[in-house]
Amino acid sequence: MAAVSLAAILPAAGAASETEAVISTAIEQLGAEQFAAREAASQRLAAAGAAAVNPLVAAAAGADPERALRAVDILRQLLACDDAELVAAAEAGLETLAGQHDLAIAQRAEVALDFHDAALAVSAREMLEQLGAVFDEAGPFGLRVEIDENWRGDSRALRLLTRLRQLTYVSFHGVRLEAKDALTLSRLRRIERIDLFGAGFSDEVVTDLQQRLPGAEIDVRKGGKLGIAGAPLMGQCLVSGVQAGSAADKAGLRPQDIIVEIDGQPVPDFNVCTQLIGRHGPGDKVELLVERRQPNGATNRFRQTVELGGW
Repeated sequence: MAAVSLAAILPAAGAASETEAVISTAIEQLGAEQFAAREAASQRLAAAGAAAVNPLVAAAAGADPERALRAVDILRQLLACDDAELVAAAEAGLETLAGQHDLAIAQRAEVALDFHDAALAVSAREMLEQLGAVFDEAGPFGLRVEIDENWRGDSRALRLLTRLRQLTYVSFHGVRLEAKDALTLSRLRRIERIDLFGAGFSDEVVTDLQQRLPGAEIDVRKGGKLGIAGAPLMGQCLVSGVQAGSAADKAGLRPQDIIVEIDGQPVPDFNVCTQLIGRHGPGDKVELLVERRQPNGATNRFRQTVELGGW
């Protein structure tokens, strides 16, 4: 191992020691009698950046109320910085203080975090909308976001979803996702439902996501599309509409047809139909048992092989 001279180490060590001394002095001056001295100390600590975060947290948890309140305010200012690592450090410090026994300090930290979260959520929503995401109210308790083929973002942009604290429902239609995107989705701790229609996740990735979000309903469809509309009526899968040019249209299905089976499996309602079709990808072939009513009132059944389209 090559020898390292003391001259190469001492300046850096000295600089670090000098910075610590400046921060320590400024922390003390946060409680100074003169207003000007307190203001100057606040400015120096804000300028010190990440090196000041831990000392500020310690000061905020201390016994001096003036020093504590100013320390929290400085951490709040750091949340507005452009340095992502510094913001994360300040956020972590405020989260620690929010759990303190001192109610005044805890509430001040919580207010700072709430404003920060709200600002992040607004910014994230605006950026996601610019990239093609569609927002909708999912009831009184949250938001729904739909991301379809108009999406112009990437994996990095999808991480903005984690800033939406009220997000309860996210739906993907025809958007191919990467395995690492599943980790982003697993961070949506308040999510109640995720639709993955043609997202391209492997069974292993989906299983892992379900384990990470045990309270969420995850609907996976591999991208196969029949192209019919229907209502979730119990006891039958009644076709109420057929999309022009779809797989169902090409196979000759008509409104008022009833799909009785798919690949030999009973289809008791429209929801089961969509689930069974969702197990297949574009280009897969499925065999339908269809019941059709004739003009004279009689019914006949026939089997029809359909090559599925895609989302």
